[in-house]
Amino acid sequence: MLNDDVSNRAAQLDSYRERITNFSNEFDLGLFVYIVKRTLVWIGLCLLLAFTAAYLYLRYTAPTYASSAMLQLGQTNNAQMVLKVNTPLAEDNNLQADVQLLRSRFFIAKAVQLVPLQVRYFFRGQILTEERYRQSFYTLEHLEVIDASVLGRPVTVAPAEGGALKIAYSVGPAPFEFTILPGQPFTTPHFKASLVLNGREDWPSGQDRGTHYFTLNDTRLLTAQLAGQIAVSIADPSAKTILIGTKDHNAMLARDLCQAMADAFITYDLQRKSESAESILHFIESQKDTVFAELRTSEMQLGIFKRDNRVSDMEQLTPLLLARSDEYEDQMLKLRMQDNLLKEVEHAAKREAGHMDVYQLRPLLAGADLAGSLEDAIGVLGKLLQDRETMAFEATGENENLRMLDKQIEMQQGLILESIAVMRERLASRMNDYNQKLAEYEQRFSQLPEKELAYARIERLFNINEKYYSQLLEKDIEYRISKAGFVPENRVLESAVLPTAPITPNRGMVMFTYLMAGLIAGILIVIVRYILHNNITSLNDIAKSSNSSVGILGMVPKYKKEIPVSQLLVDKHPKSLIAESFRSVRTNLQFVDNSPGPKVMAVTSTISGEGKTFVAINLGGIISFGDKRVVILDLDMRKPKIHLGFGVQNVRGMSTLLIGKDTLEGCIQHSSLSGLDFITAGPTPPNPSELIMGPRMNELIEHLKHQYDVILIDTPPVGLVTDGIAIIQKADIPMYIFRADYSKKAFVQNVDRLINENQIKRLSCVLNGVDVDRNKYGYSYGYGYGYGYGYGYGYYDDKARAAKGNWLSKLLKRI
Repeated sequence: MLNDDVSNRAAQLDSYRERITNFSNEFDLGLFVYIVKRTLVWIGLCLLLAFTAAYLYLRYTAPTYASSAMLQLGQTNNAQMVLKVNTPLAEDNNLQADVQLLRSRFFIAKAVQLVPLQVRYFFRGQILTEERYRQSFYTLEHLEVIDASVLGRPVTVAPAEGGALKIAYSVGPAPFEFTILPGQPFTTPHFKASLVLNGREDWPSGQDRGTHYFTLNDTRLLTAQLAGQIAVSIADPSAKTILIGTKDHNAMLARDLCQAMADAFITYDLQRKSESAESILHFIESQKDTVFAELRTSEMQLGIFKRDNRVSDMEQLTPLLLARSDEYEDQMLKLRMQDNLLKEVEHAAKREAGHMDVYQLRPLLAGADLAGSLEDAIGVLGKLLQDRETMAFEATGENENLRMLDKQIEMQQGLILESIAVMRERLASRMNDYNQKLAEYEQRFSQLPEKELAYARIERLFNINEKYYSQLLEKDIEYRISKAGFVPENRVLESAVLPTAPITPNRGMVMFTYLMAGLIAGILIVIVRYILHNNITSLNDIAKSSNSSVGILGMVPKYKKEIPVSQLLVDKHPKSLIAESFRSVRTNLQFVDNSPGPKVMAVTSTISGEGKTFVAINLGGIISFGDKRVVILDLDMRKPKIHLGFGVQNVRGMSTLLIGKDTLEGCIQHSSLSGLDFITAGPTPPNPSELIMGPRMNELIEHLKHQYDVILIDTPPVGLVTDGIAIIQKADIPMYIFRADYSKKAFVQNVDRLINENQIKRLSCVLNGVDVDRNKYGYSYGYGYGYGYGYGYGYYDDKARAAKGNWLSKLLKRI
């Protein structure tokens, strides 16, 4: 028995493996359709669960709205183009730098200040929490925060008796609760305010389904909360356009925050450019005053000299000496202007304690020959200062990274001051060289009259101051005209609009995805059931699984009503489909053995529950309809059922008959059909195998042959015990019963073993419990196995053809 069980399991595994391997080559459409019909409930359940899951997801997922605005950067200076001024009044727009500025929390804080979010109002339901931005029926006015520990904490608002309101919140472990009047100022340990019901005198009805609360916020807290909802990117580098996008669960907040980012950038950029232009003009004004004073001094000295020394014409001075002297004086003038510029830059860098004002230094260097030498160092300093400003917004002064950044800034400032000092030393060295050369020329001039030489010195100083002052006046006029003609062209190409539909969740996509997942799950169930399907479903499965010449007697359709026990049905419904199937089996019995005389028929199966007792009882009834005397013997002594089928007691029968306790006449019982008798199994003996294979059994059969035409024996299942093999070998017509959708395909190998090993050549099969409403396949084949007989069930084919016209109605009915 153990070897048989192992063999069955191995055969079952081989069947699974073969079905998976040859799935595409041996695809059984009929079986697949049958399994689909049997699993339509599961598919429908999967779709229903998917639809329910999608509905719950959409119902309890907060929608997210998105809004966007587009900026275009640019500037135009018509006056600069007319005057052909090469020095720019303000710095050119750097697209990537502006994008980083928009992304920084420093700038987001400026935008947040433009949105009314100091107090945020919420409504918390059973699952979702909704922010009622600009939609709250109450507002908090005249707010004054006393203790910052309350910031960000929810303060609940609920109606109280007498039209009052109750507010409650917690700071740490301590709860606070107060009763206030609408519109009246109130004070708590952490803030002062007055709560106003907008256009109402009392708490509106229908607002008690959840919890209303508000939070108090400052700029830093709001920036931390909203920074992750803002996205800035370059839309088109060639057009210098920037796309600002915001997301929030509240549509109006997403729009207002996006528009605030765009407006804040326009204002901030204009302010930044104006401060740069003002710094340049302020520097020119300060230099004009200084040079004008020196020019007046030299002019007065020249007038006094002419008046005192009566010298008015210096044409007699050597033109060549004067030309060379003028050339060196021009060089001295340039060096002096550069030195004054470096002196002013050094003075501006040292003017305020702490960090240098980079925006003050850059305008001073604009257009200077030395600008390139210091521009890189000042740019590095500006980057460090911007990083420190961003970090200082998020960290305290004790932060180690902030201290390290301060040290780097201090070192960079020292480097800039050292560079200025070195450059001034070099200028001083060059000025000394020019002074030496001028001294040589002055020595040559010493031969001239002393008065003419003094006059030349005074006049030279006057010319230098006059030229320097003229240049300052020219630059002042140019820059003022350029400032008047400067028009920033940063503009909002697309303003933020109020989103009408959420971006997430996408209702159509979510519903489609969930339903597709449910459908795929249902299809997978069908495919898995098809691959793992190892039950016999048709006569064709028996023929394909058998390696021997198995005779097939026919099939018995499934009875539509529940049958508690195997019982006689052919007498109650003689023209039913089941009765016709047993008649077909009776007709096919003659192809197995048509010799004259009484016949011994044995019915067996692989395991219990395959319907051998049901087939034996009803086949005996059908045979008895043909005026044949039939007796049914119940040899399944371990699990007898014949007495249940006929509704009698099992007090005596084959077991008592074989041991000689009762007589044959006392054990034979009559059924409701004339000609159909039966002998029950009797009490269960301890040794049923010895009784069945004993000589008494042979004598009993020979004795019954003289009384009956057909002796129909219900034997034990041969897949569990071997008691019935001896009876099957002696039977004239041995029958093996399979049950559709119950018997495994590996059970067919038991039939092969009985035929090949036990030499039971006449063994034939009957398929019991076939569902006639399933896909009609495998029931009208002609078989030529063993005995060369063929048959078809015309009544079934007619019904199948009739069913083809209404397959849609049956499918809908099953769904």
